Amino acid sequence: MAKNVQDRRGGWRRAKIVGLLAAAATVGTLVSASPAFASTGTTTVCSKGNYGSQLVFVDRGGFATFVVSPGHCSSVHFGKYSSERVNVYGYKSGAKVFLGYAFINDWKTSTFNTYGSIPGSPYFKLSVS
Repeated sequence: MAKNVQDRRGGWRRAKIVGLLAAAATVGTLVSASPAFASTGTTTVCSKGNYGSQLVFVDRGGFATFVVSPGHCSSVHFGKYSSERVNVYGYKSGAKVFLGYAFINDWKTSTFNTYGSIPGSPYFKLSVS
């Protein structure tokens, strides 16, 4: 009878140890994944003019943000290229206006602010941190 009790205790200890090791491995995976995500940059577009704004990532096959309404912002997270071209567009009453382009580093935080009016003189400024 004593042998059965020892086997059960040993079995429970083994189960606890295996459970703790599995939990530690999971936490280690989550911790190691967090810095990789944290190091990726954020690209933001803010529409500060009287028109909607959109970013198109040329090196990503034309992937684009949604058209951001005036007075709003939208962000995406990347981390693949050290430098890529981003085209900036403005939209107003069915018209699409090319505002220009800039090269960004995906590992940094880039913010495109669009200003002005369509029709008129729409433009953007890029800030990087």
